[in-house]
Amino acid sequence: MTSRPALGPWGIVTLILLAQTAACVGPLGIPAIASLIRADLGLTLTQAGSFLSAYYIGPIVMSVPAGTLADTWGVARTLILGQVVIAGGLLAASAAGSYPMVIALLIVAGLGYGMLNPTSTKAAMGWFPPRQRATVVGIKQIGLPAGGVIGAALLPALALAVGWRLAVAASAALILVMIVASVILYRDPPGEILARPPGAKSPLRTVLAMRDPWLVGLASLVFAAMQTVWMAFLVLYLEAVVGLPLLVASAYLALAQLAGAMGRIVFGLLSDRVFAGDRRLPLLIAGAGSTLCSIAMAFTGPGASAAWLVPLVFVFGLVGIGWNGVHHTLMAELAGPAAAGTAVGLGLALSSIGVTAGPPLFGRSVELMGGLYRPAWLGLAGVMVLAMLVLLAIRERRGMVS
Repeated sequence: MTSRPALGPWGIVTLILLAQTAACVGPLGIPAIASLIRADLGLTLTQAGSFLSAYYIGPIVMSVPAGTLADTWGVARTLILGQVVIAGGLLAASAAGSYPMVIALLIVAGLGYGMLNPTSTKAAMGWFPPRQRATVVGIKQIGLPAGGVIGAALLPALALAVGWRLAVAASAALILVMIVASVILYRDPPGEILARPPGAKSPLRTVLAMRDPWLVGLASLVFAAMQTVWMAFLVLYLEAVVGLPLLVASAYLALAQLAGAMGRIVFGLLSDRVFAGDRRLPLLIAGAGSTLCSIAMAFTGPGASAAWLVPLVFVFGLVGIGWNGVHHTLMAELAGPAAAGTAVGLGLALSSIGVTAGPPLFGRSVELMGGLYRPAWLGLAGVMVLAMLVLLAIRERRGMVS
């Protein structure tokens, strides 16, 4: 694939960012229309909060194999195939007539995201030196919250106008545009900068034998659960407890995603520039901020004003979503150049467990408490404190991917 047009490093990052953004519009926009899907299919609260959980089963299964493929074969084919699988899964889910079928097809779409995310991280890192990588990966990872902003802003209005099925199908069509662009424009870094040296042991064996990537992955499991519980239940909570209408509540979800997009740049710059390559400290800041926001949400009740909700939701988006790029960079640097994609894949697999388990456990705890959300929000904050203790045990290796 070396004959493709030469975009240059920032052109490649822009292409990857747009591809990841398009891929996230549908999956991350679905929570904003969960109440419409719930009414159409007759779902419980736990089921309505489980769509993102189902989607992230795919990355649990696929992230490590996809990362290993990126380490051994290069990223181009996996990058494009991942987008194809996401689009196909969403298009099929838009036509599904039952909850089990929607869940199964969202899992299929998630397999595609499990291919796209680790390979795009490897690609972005391969074009830049260590001193820029957390920032670049953070920019690339803006695609997730940016897709969420677009999904939360547009899918509710579109779903109210033409139905949730056509809204989800439209999000799949957007991915098809980026598939064509990727086929025409994407190329791997010159000389496969992160490629596996001849004769080296397999990247999978290298990563699985290391202590610190496992610790980072376990901490990220909780970070991802926290992030996804907020994304899955924010609209439902604001509708049911605070008393906001759907379009207003979904606007707050869009605000959180917008703040998350900003946070991914902010945390990348903090790590690269302010903290001189320290990856752990920005993650601890993100964890502490998320904990405080969840405690605040526990005491946010009926009639809460915009003067309270806007800063609360914005700050959570900044810290609760903005940590992701630093996490990817830390995983890659801990593993070294030959196993960077596999390490990122391991981190995604473990964090995806949190994404999958977090919302159903949160929803179930609310149901067991008779519809009371406060104990669930406080419990979520308590688990994050444990994750920060795990982070303290990590031994960083700065600049290992070079």
